[in-house]
Amino acid sequence: MSSSTYRSGNDLIFGFWLVFDKSGDVRMTRRPPSLDRNERAVSMDARLPLALWATPTLSAQLVVNADAAPSINMEIATDALKSALGVDIDLRVRCEDGDGA
Repeated sequence: MSSSTYRSGNDLIFGFWLVFDKSGDVRMTRRPPSLDRNERAVSMDARLPLALWATPTLSAQLVVNADAAPSINMEIATDALKSALGVDIDLRVRCEDGDGA
């Protein structure tokens, strides 16, 4: 494993090192680390899909009449967005004053 970054198909591969010490501290570096006698290093790769950088722009507008209360099934809405976008969604409904509903 190396500390380079390269493309493989639809992924970016990021090489890095995690360094652990006896006291429980952890640090990360992109270059091969210089180690103290109480440290151990692990070479690692992170494989990230290029789709992470293709940020979709979402926009929605919900208009509710003054005499009607909205009814939104958050589980169905969240599942639909997750299915369409392929990512986990933290979907919340907020009142106009900013408080959670």
